[in-house]
Amino acid sequence: MASGSALIFDEEMSRYKLLWKDPVCEIEVPERVTVSYEALKTHGVTQRCKQLPVRQATEQEILLAHSEEYLEAVKQTPKMSVEELMAFSKQYSDVYFHQNIYHCAKLAVGATLQLVDSVVKREVRNGMALVRPPGHHSQRSAANGFCVFNNVAIAALHAKKNYNLNRVLIVDWDIHHGQGVQYCFEEDPSVLYFSWHRYENQTFWPNLPESDYTSVGKGKGCGFNINLPWNKVGLTNSDYLAAFFHVLLPIAYEGGYNLTSLAQSVCQTVQSLIGDPAPRLSGLTAACESALESIQNVRNAQSSYWSCFKHLGYFTAGFMQAVLSLILPLAYEFNPCLVLGVVRDSGAKTHLTPVWGHLTSLLQGLAGGQTLTLLQVRVFTYFCIILKPIQNIHLHFFLISFYFKCFFFSLYVVHFKCIYFIFLNKCIYLF
Repeated sequence: MASGSALIFDEEMSRYKLLWKDPVCEIEVPERVTVSYEALKTHGVTQRCKQLPVRQATEQEILLAHSEEYLEAVKQTPKMSVEELMAFSKQYSDVYFHQNIYHCAKLAVGATLQLVDSVVKREVRNGMALVRPPGHHSQRSAANGFCVFNNVAIAALHAKKNYNLNRVLIVDWDIHHGQGVQYCFEEDPSVLYFSWHRYENQTFWPNLPESDYTSVGKGKGCGFNINLPWNKVGLTNSDYLAAFFHVLLPIAYEGGYNLTSLAQSVCQTVQSLIGDPAPRLSGLTAACESALESIQNVRNAQSSYWSCFKHLGYFTAGFMQAVLSLILPLAYEFNPCLVLGVVRDSGAKTHLTPVWGHLTSLLQGLAGGQTLTLLQVRVFTYFCIILKPIQNIHLHFFLISFYFKCFFFSLYVVHFKCIYFIFLNKCIYLF
């Protein structure tokens, strides 16, 4: 049985920097990894992780995602002068080269592959590879966006080739769209690529039409490329939760440059991997109109490829997943210590078995004295939170009123003594 979380880092990957003036590239600095690693040490996280050694990737591994011509060109950079490096960098978009960057890029790929090997071989349960340069913008024959080799794409191809994996999910959580990963797998149905990113109607870098929700993949890969473009800044936890429950989670189960925030994000990610409880979210509200529009556009674009986005009839899994997506964040904010229990009406004809498995998995291990129970009957669906202490058990019933057509409704909560009635009214989401 795999146990423990791995952490892979080598300070050698911080030993390159911009050697000339460039206002676009000056934000990419060595401190991006060193500050993050120091935050892990400060919070005592490094001592709790299994430290894995870093190795250099082989040329054969790099060629999984890149052309021989591009690799040969990058191999010449250690011998270049500053002037030659400047000229070489100008061949590509928003990237700079240094005499040591080829070495660091091989370490970044090798570290990522080390983590893949350790997880697949069940030597560890999970882990983080803290690497530089990054990779998700680099393409088969081009560096791009500070990325030299596409670490994640190579890792996925390595896993497929060496471990016969045929279902790989890549979740790209970054302010920018990882177009390099998309290009690599857009015709591959064995790799599901999901990216949520700042887009602002194509005015935000990389300013590509293929970063929009309309890019769903090509050929056999149709439906396996999912872009969720954010067209508004200042989105909140509520918006990301809505996207998680309405897009990423249903599909997954069916089938930064700010040094302070970057360090905090890295630290909290590793703490979650090793099993520490996530910080409790507060101030959750309904997702904003712009976020809901983006989510709806994605669901519409993907509805031809995923059954969870189709209305297949009364009480379908897709419908219930959408309804539960509203209830769970609300219940979680009420108290995050929830475990799901299900009481089913034997006479109800449904396709909901996968939903229960999804939600049970999602809430597994969060036991803390409360149970979120769903009672499914033919006409209504009741949600009941059983609260403790045992001496004074309160029952809070959530009554869901819905129509036979497939509408997604906003929430209205009415409190009467110990009973909460939630009416799904006023259609704001159509699927």
